[in-house]
Amino acid sequence: MNNLLNIKSFLKFLSRNKAYTAIDVFGLSVSLMFVILIAVYTVQELSVDKFHKDVDRIYVLANDKGPSTALPIAYRLQERYPEIEQVCPVITTNVGNQIVKNNDKKLTARTVPVDSCFFNFFSFKLLAGDKNRVLENRSNVVLSKTFANKLFGTEDPIGQSVIIGDSLSFLVSGIMEDIKHSTIPYADIMFRVERAHEYNWSISMDHPGNAGSTVAFLKMKPGADLRPKIPDILAYFKESFWIYQRDMSKVVNLIPMSELYFSELNDFGSVQTGNKRLVIVLLSVGILILVFAIFNYINLTVAQAGQRAKEMATRRLLGSSRGDLFIRMMIESTLLTVISFGIGWLLAHAAVPFVNDLLQTQIDLMATFTPGWCLAGIVLILLIGVVAGLLPAVLISSVKPIDIVRGTFRRQTKMVFSKVFITFQNGITIAMIAASIVMILQSRHLINAPLGYNTNSILEVANGFANNSDRNAAIDEFGRQPFVKRVGLAAGMPLSGSNNMSSEYEGKFLGFQQFIMDSTAFNMLGYKIVRDNQLAEKSWYVTEKAMRDMELPQDAPSFLWNKNATPIAGIVQDFQLGNITNDMRPAMLRIDKRSEMFPWSILIEVEGNPYTAYNKIQEIYKEASGGLDFNATYLNEQVQKSFESEVRMTKIVSLFASIAVIISMLGLLAMSTYFIHQRSQEVAIRKVFGSDNQAILIRLIGSFLVYVGVAFIIATPIIWYFMNQWLSDYSYRISLNPLIFIVSGIFCLVIALVTVFFQSYKAANANPIESVSGR
Repeated sequence: MNNLLNIKSFLKFLSRNKAYTAIDVFGLSVSLMFVILIAVYTVQELSVDKFHKDVDRIYVLANDKGPSTALPIAYRLQERYPEIEQVCPVITTNVGNQIVKNNDKKLTARTVPVDSCFFNFFSFKLLAGDKNRVLENRSNVVLSKTFANKLFGTEDPIGQSVIIGDSLSFLVSGIMEDIKHSTIPYADIMFRVERAHEYNWSISMDHPGNAGSTVAFLKMKPGADLRPKIPDILAYFKESFWIYQRDMSKVVNLIPMSELYFSELNDFGSVQTGNKRLVIVLLSVGILILVFAIFNYINLTVAQAGQRAKEMATRRLLGSSRGDLFIRMMIESTLLTVISFGIGWLLAHAAVPFVNDLLQTQIDLMATFTPGWCLAGIVLILLIGVVAGLLPAVLISSVKPIDIVRGTFRRQTKMVFSKVFITFQNGITIAMIAASIVMILQSRHLINAPLGYNTNSILEVANGFANNSDRNAAIDEFGRQPFVKRVGLAAGMPLSGSNNMSSEYEGKFLGFQQFIMDSTAFNMLGYKIVRDNQLAEKSWYVTEKAMRDMELPQDAPSFLWNKNATPIAGIVQDFQLGNITNDMRPAMLRIDKRSEMFPWSILIEVEGNPYTAYNKIQEIYKEASGGLDFNATYLNEQVQKSFESEVRMTKIVSLFASIAVIISMLGLLAMSTYFIHQRSQEVAIRKVFGSDNQAILIRLIGSFLVYVGVAFIIATPIIWYFMNQWLSDYSYRISLNPLIFIVSGIFCLVIALVTVFFQSYKAANANPIESVSGR
């Protein structure tokens, strides 16, 4: 009953001090919102693929370019090494999106060919179908739950026939839960790997021609370890696998599936990978934000110490012990944390769509209702309650009634810790502002880097049309739009991908990226011809990099390709394949007649509003294709997307910098409230002895701004060092400019000035008689 009365008393105090309550609850709630979201995201990231029952026995075959290989390789290794119990090749690239039809309905689907043992090998959940037989037949397919609902609606898909591609028929034998939290990419449809060659001739069960199409998962027998035999595998590959025979690959690695997600190997989209640095940054900043909020609670509670001290002194006179008062304060701190945690969870729930978009993930907050999460939440609340409430509880419970009567309590509470906390907060705030500016400038520097071709106002539309007549009808309609300047066709683009043609050239092995386009696309992209030999169409232009790699003079008329003389149509200035961070690679370009092309992409150069143009082109595409999914992006957006991790990190750090600024302002507000109240009598005496209001105002504000100055001096060399280290990872980078750090310090100084001005102005203009009398 006594505890209930104490809680009522505390709630009454909160209702009377609305500003104190709002600032305290806001700081803790927002920080706990981030803590909850970051905790769920981190656990999800760290648990990727951990749900497979045999994950500790599954390895992925990798080379020096990433975890990809040719389709037959996994089976050949199983035959050669008894340590391997089972293999499951998964074709994650080179088959890709296909048109899927059921009766009159057709959709674009992401198809992923897999071994027939897939649902036995892994622990992905089947909603319908027998995991032992679901891919038993070569004509069987398994649909994801999402795709099955799109294609069949409420109708039962099992036993239904679907057409994938032009005319190949399959039978739906199972429905799977959507793949998520896995290195294996999401798939709309899965069918047997034996049929992959029907969609890509280079993928074969018998020949390892396409050496980058497949991810080979190998399950070891219990207790077996194949890694000691990696040198033997490498020797075997040098004898039998062409990419090793020709020194295109020189490394063999076996990566445990449990470590694949955070592996640092290049993956080129073959598997889903995570960013361990991002997880660490999120955890670190989340902890900092929480520490900020706790500091604010301490500062705000101590700022109210004078008022609470009178209450506690009265309770001491009425018989409460110091221990009773200490426990009371700790309960109050914990209660405020409980309230803030509840609000923080609601804020986190509201912020989930934004976070999902920012982190390109799916946050599942419902997972926090499990016993483990609930226990963790209780522990967190108790920990925050104890840490936040300890110092105020010790300070206020130690109040002696005589100190209140004499008025000496304010002079005893110097709160050195508050000064340290505020300096720390300002230092972190300055550092995060500077880091945000550096990251924004570096991201823009990368995105705006010259690539050697034009990316402005060009929309790349994936050619998903079932036939040429539908495609040509759409192209004609595109060209009639007033916002369309020209329309071109291309097979291969520098950012979205191209064919790799590899061959021996005078004793060494060279790999060239091939680009075929019509003359409109060539001119639209603005490739610069350095030398034009004026040959007929269907001749190859080569880049300057290709000429250097082949060690040919500028006027060479031809080059030997597959031991045949190939005429050189001309030399094109080097252009970037991928973004500016990728190494320059040799390329071959050919200009064909539109009627003779098999284009992958339709390029549309637009003028005016790009969003209006996009929507109209999408409308035309859907009508001409019979309702197929529209897959199109502007080239400059592709460039930006290629730096998605950098842009995402920049957004996250900028967001946390904004939150740090807000919480730092709250901390300064708490501190100014406390110290100005403490110095009210000093201000009154100065005014009695002749000091004017302006001089006192400057003195009060200056005492707070000094903490920003100290924080700036401490933070600048530290953040300079760390940002210099961060930039060193980029070959194409900006130079650190001292103005970045000066601007960060000035910004924090202005924020501090705005925060403390009102309290200082009020104190400087107060009536000295009221301050001396304590009214």
